[in-house]
Amino acid sequence: MASAPEVLVEFVKACLERGMPRADIASAVESGGWSPREAKAALDAFADTTLPIPVPRKRVSSSPRDAFLHLLGMAMLYTAAFATGTILFQFVDRWLPAATDDALGISSGSLRAAAAALLVSLPILGLAHRTIGRDASRDPALRLTPIYRTLAYLTLLITSLVMAGDLIAAIICFLSGDLTVRFILKALIILLLSGGIYLWFSSDVGREESITTTTGTATIPPSPLWRDWLHRIGAAVAIVSMLAALYAAGSPFRQRQLRLDARRIGDLRAIQQNVETYFEREGVMPVTLEALADNPATFLQNTTDPVTGQPYRYERIDADMYTLTAMFDLPSPSEQEQPTWNRDGFFKHDAGEHSFRLSAPKQPKP
Repeated sequence: MASAPEVLVEFVKACLERGMPRADIASAVESGGWSPREAKAALDAFADTTLPIPVPRKRVSSSPRDAFLHLLGMAMLYTAAFATGTILFQFVDRWLPAATDDALGISSGSLRAAAAALLVSLPILGLAHRTIGRDASRDPALRLTPIYRTLAYLTLLITSLVMAGDLIAAIICFLSGDLTVRFILKALIILLLSGGIYLWFSSDVGREESITTTTGTATIPPSPLWRDWLHRIGAAVAIVSMLAALYAAGSPFRQRQLRLDARRIGDLRAIQQNVETYFEREGVMPVTLEALADNPATFLQNTTDPVTGQPYRYERIDADMYTLTAMFDLPSPSEQEQPTWNRDGFFKHDAGEHSFRLSAPKQPKP
């Protein structure tokens, strides 16, 4: 329900105290430059009774519970929208990779984070929306409490700026000749997500104009049919995006195995570096890994498997050749799933025991 300026409400109150008809008061207010909406809001501030003095209507106010529910629901809506956009962006990047993707280090980590955000935000958003709807079914005016109207208009402002910025970026790319399919898809994702949120809240604040109060209670007209479809489509897109992200990111058990294999590769790289340092300083290959620990310059921290506790196997072949052997849970993952420091493909391996044949520099330093 729209609110009227206090000075206008006081004027309407004085007119009603003198017994002036409401139609005449509305005409007088509009002749003073006030809009019909403001005139109606000022008149609706008082009940239409036969008493000789105006009876003020109860104003819709926000309780701490209403503020909590609306703030929680709005925060979860923003979280779900950003997470859905992140997942869709990641799939666009994987479908249409760019030349700079390797340098940026695109991985499944962002998919897991966005899926986790959706896994938490969607149930909370649904519960808050259901609770607000149950309260509004008892008192329809609660849908337009001051806290909700403030948040709704703030969301309209944010989504309007996002859509305007998205269109400006698209026009700039078009004029500069950089309008690629990848950019178009990302721009459409932003436009659809922000546009859907804008339509949802604009319909709520638009219905404020249609509230009737002639019976003494606020009656909000039913929502249009497209709002139900918008709600279902938005929920379906978020849920499908979450499931697709969980599938693409892999099972938690596989992710743990990948991290353990990456730890083993890191340990082998450290052993390789220290073996070569020992060779440069001593001029010969170390006999065992324990020989490295006797030299402060080649001290090794991790020489055993992080799960089984079995030591990594080191074998000296000749004057400058040696092998390092370890057990791996999985074959080498794709380049995008590996850490950036391990994308040279040198320590590529299969599942199970694997030996790497390595060589020290040919010319040891004196």
